[in-house]
Amino acid sequence: MAIAKKHSSVSVTQFVALIVATIALSLIVDLGHKVAVYRHLQCEEARLEQEIRFEEERREYLERLKEQVQTNEFLDAWARREGGMVKPGEVPVVPMFQESSLAPQIRPQQVSHSSEESHWQEWWKLFFDRLPGV
Repeated sequence: MAIAKKHSSVSVTQFVALIVATIALSLIVDLGHKVAVYRHLQCEEARLEQEIRFEEERREYLERLKEQVQTNEFLDAWARREGGMVKPGEVPVVPMFQESSLAPQIRPQQVSHSSEESHWQEWWKLFFDRLPGV
């Protein structure tokens, strides 16, 4: 009786090809991941550069504002406008408004739609709160 030796169904060439394909697939997946990370970093770099430009412009604005607020003209204008101060010999003028003079109060009973008055008389009454000649 002869014992037959069974050869494996996978040849050496197929085995090597399978290992090479597995390594190539893992390299492609890793490359795709690295490309995605690279693109993310490029976007982040662009965003940070834009933020740096904005902050530099803000710093320049604040430096100009600092120079401006240290001038005598600015201090004088601030003292008059917000500080309520006056120079010697000046008289401060503070406008006073009465509540009724700010917004005219129109009540529904003031408007009349009678057929006795013409349109211009209705308008006159709306504006002057009385009829002409009264």
